Order: sequence, then C-alpha cells, then structure tokens
Amino acid sequence: MKNRILSMLLIVACTAGTMTGCALLEKEKQPDANGVLTLKIAHDSAETVPVAIGLAKFEELVEEKTDGKVQVEVYNNGQLGSTSDYVVNTQLGTLDMAVVNQSVMSSYVDDVAAVDIPYLIEDYDHADRVFEGETGEYYASEIQDLMGTHVLDIWEVGFRELTNSDHPVNSIDDVKGPRIRTMDNKIHQAFWKSLGADPVPMSWNEAYTAMQQKAIDGQENPLSIILGNNVAEVNKELALTDHVYSSIFFLISDNAWNALTDEQQQIFKECAKEAGEYERQEQRDQEEDALAKLEELGMKVTEPDKTAFIEASKKFQDQYKEQYKTVIDMVNAAK
Repeated sequence: MKNRILSMLLIVACTAGTMTGCALLEKEKQPDANGVLTLKIAHDSAETVPVAIGLAKFEELVEEKTDGKVQVEVYNNGQLGSTSDYVVNTQLGTLDMAVVNQSVMSSYVDDVAAVDIPYLIEDYDHADRVFEGETGEYYASEIQDLMGTHVLDIWEVGFRELTNSDHPVNSIDDVKGPRIRTMDNKIHQAFWKSLGADPVPMSWNEAYTAMQQKAIDGQENPLSIILGNNVAEVNKELALTDHVYSSIFFLISDNAWNALTDEQQQIFKECAKEAGEYERQEQRDQEEDALAKLEELGMKVTEPDKTAFIEASKKFQDQYKEQYKTVIDMVNAAK
C-alpha cells in the first residue's frame, strides 16, 4: 500500500513537471561542513497561534539538547505551500517536517477521518486520553506503515466553532443557508450539508479573501485560530458550537529522520512531547482569552443549544460505525 501511494505521487509530480526530471526524492540529508544539520518545518497559520508557539518551543528545545548540532527553521503562514503539499512533500522527502490537521491527514489515511465525526470527542480530558493514549499510538503506527512518514507527536488545535457574516446562530435551524468554508474533509462537508449549510472546501490561504469578497459567508475553527487569523475583520457572528475537536499531526519525513543519530531521534521525540504539552496549555490559555478579545473586536457571540447538534451528529456515528469501528471503539473506551 505504501509503495502504491508513493508511486502515484511520483507519477503525478513527474507529469506536472514540478521538479527536474523524475529525481523527486531528495538526496540523503547530511550535516554541513561544520557538522550541523538544518531541518525545515512548515505550518500554514500565523506565528501567534498556539501551534506556531509550540513549534518555536520545539526549535528552542532541539537546538539546546543537541548542542546546536541540529538547527530547526520554522516557516509559518503557509510560506512553504498548503497543508496538502506538506503531506506529499514530507512523504517524498522534499520537506523535512510539518504540522498537518487531522482533517487533511484523513485524505491520505482514511480512518483518521473517524475523529472528525462531530461530538465523538466530548471534552479536553477525553481528547488527551485519546491522542496521548492508544488511539494516538495506533495512528502513528498506521501513518508510518502506509506512508513511510514518522509522527513525532499529536498536538492540539481545539474545539471548532462557527462564524459567519450573515446572521446570528441561535439554533440548529440558523445554520441553513450560509456558505461555510471547510477543510477538504468529507465528514465535515457531509455534516454541514445535512444541516442545510453549503460547505465549501478551501485552503486557509484562500479563505480570508473569499470571506472578504463575500464569496463565502463564514468558516469554522477553534477560537485561537479565529483570533490569530483575523476572522473578526470579515465575520461578525460567532456561535459556540464545539462541534469537532481538532488535533494536528507533527510529521517528520523518513529522509530527515534517518539523517538523525539514534540519540538525536530520541531527543526529537522527547522535545516534540515536551513542546506538545506546552502547546496544549498555550492553546487552552489562549482560548480563555480569545473570546473576550473577539468580542472587543466586534464579534457577536451566541451559545446555541448544542442538544440538537449532538442529536444530528448521532446519525454520523451510526453511518460510520462499521467503517471506522476500530477507532470509534478506542475513542469510546477512553471516555
């Protein structure tokens, strides 16, 4: 399976002419003349959001614990492409590391989509038990087996909320109509469509302009992302729906991983774990502050009764319970 996926990527990239000839896999990474190995990390949001702050912490820890023998360069704001690019390029070895949302990962490893089922994950304590426990280990092993890409850790983006520029959302009926930007994720799209919204899959680099130009009405993201990416400038209605817990996978290419010594590989795991704990706390702290700041920026906040949303989500759990039984059972066991 892994070889088939890689072969398909090679064919597509060769056909597109994105690199010279078909020499697509990056040459084996080596330290420079001073014995220093430099690795790049890609991230698609602003440097003020919790994940970016976690990556800065990871950079600091790695450089300290390797005595400067490994240098980390963090590229925020989608400077190195979209998150879909990150998945492909870490697999090809042309990008060293990236953080990729679970919803994007589900396009490459199907059963990652299970944790995008609305309201499957109930709260932050439940999320910690899921991603720091058996389910996280299962995904790390599966991604390495299928794609050859290593998962250093799974970090947090938070519970997703709904914004729009059209009208306040006080009940599930108010979701009918608006065009809502989603990630390219079949479960997200199916859920919003079932509620009567018009989901529009779109990369985040395009979403702000689309909202500004009224091509779409809104989007859904955790509060820290809504604040950090200036959504309040283009959307004034914020509904606290908490519909999906969103995690983010910290990936490292096989090429970069093999360039590390055994000791450095262990350091990377430890640093990713420590920076992940730091990132999760930062996310939860920011979430507490973000709501007040968004209100100061003119957003009108509503708290719709989530009962109807949760009831609607049960259809999705029934729809996917056989397809994703392994993961759903692990997630439910962690409650």
